[in-house]
Formats: sequence, structure tokens, C-alpha cells
Amino acid sequence: MHIVVVDDEPALLESLRAYLTRLGYVVTGFQNAKAAWDYFVSDSSVCSVIIVDLTLGGMSGEELIRKVLAHKPDMAVVATSGYHPALYDLRALRAPRLATLEKPFTPQMLTEALKRLFSNQKAAPG
Repeated sequence: MHIVVVDDEPALLESLRAYLTRLGYVVTGFQNAKAAWDYFVSDSSVCSVIIVDLTLGGMSGEELIRKVLAHKPDMAVVATSGYHPALYDLRALRAPRLATLEKPFTPQMLTEALKRLFSNQKAAPG
């Protein structure tokens, strides 16, 4: 499984990359949404899940998520933010495989969110 992580905090990005790699995932990290979007559209089939912080400079995390879901509606997405109302607003997308995590979150919380998304993936068309 290949996970793309997008977060503009280098320490958090590296921490997530190291944790997910230890769990056996292939991880590609980006500090901005534009670079992540370019990577995603180059071959969206390579990516199993995208983990996105909502507050990014330039293109926002929410904008990236909307673009990803418009391009691939069944994409598994984990949205993260330290600002709870932003996560609540994002739930209005009603994407079939969207999880939200409020920062700070524990590794266990991330693992549980991924498990839920992967179990939904088996049931998702396509």
C-alpha cells in the first residue's frame, strides 16, 4: 500500500513517514498541496490513501482533497487539522472513504482511521 502524506510541518511529515514506513507502507511525503496534486495526477493508481493537513500555504488541504475526490471519487482520504471546525465542514463532502483526525492525534488514532478506510475500500466499487 502506498500512502501520500501532505503536511507543511517538516517534523510532523517526517514522523508520519517514519511511523507509516515501520508499519510496512510505502510513503511519499510533500510539504505543499501543489506538489502532491502534480504527483497524484501523474498516476493516481499508485496511491492507496492520501493524508492531508487542511492548513497548507498556497493550495489549501481542503482544495487538494476536493480536487483529488473530483478526479478519483473513491479515493481514501485522511484529513487532519488542529482547527476542529474545518474538519467538521469537510465532512459535508460525504465522500465514501473520508476520515478526519484532529491534531494532535496519536499513532493509534491514525492506525484506526487507516483500518476503517481500508475496510471501506474492500466494499467500494472500482
